[in-house]
Amino acid sequence: MTTPHDADQHPGTPVVHLTRRAALQAEREAAAAPVTPQEPRTTPAPAKAPRAAVPAKAPKAAKAARPAKAPRAPKAPKTPKTPTGPKAISPANPAARTSAPATRTQRTSRLTVVSAIAAVVLFASSAMPAHASANTSMATSTIAPTVRTQDYAVTQAVASASTSRDGFTVNEAKQVVVAAPKGTGALTAGAVNSGAEVTIGGEVRSPFPGPVRMSSGFGWRSAPCGACSSLHQGLDFNPGMGAPIGAVAAGTVRVSGTYFSYGQTVIVDHVVDGRKVSTLYGHMIPGSSPLRVGDKVDAGQFLGSVGSSGVSTGAHLHLEVLMDGTLPIDPRAWIESHTGRAL
Repeated sequence: MTTPHDADQHPGTPVVHLTRRAALQAEREAAAAPVTPQEPRTTPAPAKAPRAAVPAKAPKAAKAARPAKAPRAPKAPKTPKTPTGPKAISPANPAARTSAPATRTQRTSRLTVVSAIAAVVLFASSAMPAHASANTSMATSTIAPTVRTQDYAVTQAVASASTSRDGFTVNEAKQVVVAAPKGTGALTAGAVNSGAEVTIGGEVRSPFPGPVRMSSGFGWRSAPCGACSSLHQGLDFNPGMGAPIGAVAAGTVRVSGTYFSYGQTVIVDHVVDGRKVSTLYGHMIPGSSPLRVGDKVDAGQFLGSVGSSGVSTGAHLHLEVLMDGTLPIDPRAWIESHTGRAL
């Protein structure tokens, strides 16, 4: 069913079909009907209304003339003040008038200086301790008040006690006496000359003429200092500071001088039983050895004096026996086996 067109209905309003069949029939008829082009509608533009004439401006009324100002009455001359101070300005003294600005500048500078001084004093009083701003007597009494029960002042100097000294000076060394075999006499460090024989015996000897205390043997030990070795490769003798040291056997000097941690050292190369053997003498007093590299020495000849140079905890002789010049062995066992007696 199709609703009929109403004459008052707008042509652009769609037609409503109540059934599907009526809608299909209307679509077929619309497709079969020829299409007539519609002429575009032209809406005439409304005519613009003519502008109204602008009325001419009325001429401004002439400004009323301002009334003339009445002349001001002349000011009465000021009566000059009578000066009273010593710096009074008089009409007859023009120089005083020119000094007035300078006086103001001086006052300003004085105020600035006074303010600066006051600031410095305030800072100093707050920064310094209480006893520093007082005089010397007050500071002394604040730090160390005097005791009424004593008869002397606290500031009195205490006399230093005199020190008793022995008969030796810095340039003198106490002589060290080394025990010697019976009938040979005693030897001292000051009595030994270069090339002198300090020990007696055979081809192999002890470095000292008599029994000497030994502190550290060959082998493992508890290190006596932080830089000391735990594996002790020699034998330590303690005859005392400055005791003369004799060569263990005849030979040739290989080293004479500072030698690593041994300090002042002498190394002598020997030939014993057809085999090369070297002996090392360490920690001697610097400059005590008269030997040089290449010198020939005899058994028992003076090599130097017992000292504590290098890495050492006290005066002693560090003696090493090196087989083939490099391999360390027990010095005590080697010397006793060649001398036939105990050290």
